Amino acid sequence: MRLLWGSAGSGALNSVRTVAVTISPLLAGLVTEILKPRLTLDLVDVLQNRATLIDSLHKLQPDLVLFGLMGDETDAAALPFRAVLPSAVILVLPPSGHHAWLHERSGRCIVLSNLSVAALANALTACFPASPPKG
Repeated sequence: MRLLWGSAGSGALNSVRTVAVTISPLLAGLVTEILKPRLTLDLVDVLQNRATLIDSLHKLQPDLVLFGLMGDETDAAALPFRAVLPSAVILVLPPSGHHAWLHERSGRCIVLSNLSVAALANALTACFPASPPKG
């Protein structure tokens, strides 16, 4: 996670290296924009090909993976990536968008029912708290 300086006196803002997987670039951009007041996502790539996904994630080393489910998949589809990215947070989004699963670094999974912008922002900012400026 990188820190960016906000406006004068605002302190440090989180810049979270983010990769979107099987999510449209539009949806990835929308998530990035709606979270800006609370969390800055640095969207480093949008990957649509799962065949080379493990190699891509290993090279990109994101802090956060926005993982879109396809068809009848469950959040278990994202679990193989924990071994490649044990320090990453994985947000799993089903096609319906009614809820999501947040797989934290600790291995704990939180179900975000009745998903809203506020619920998403609260859950992600808890995973990426702002660090105080150093020096």
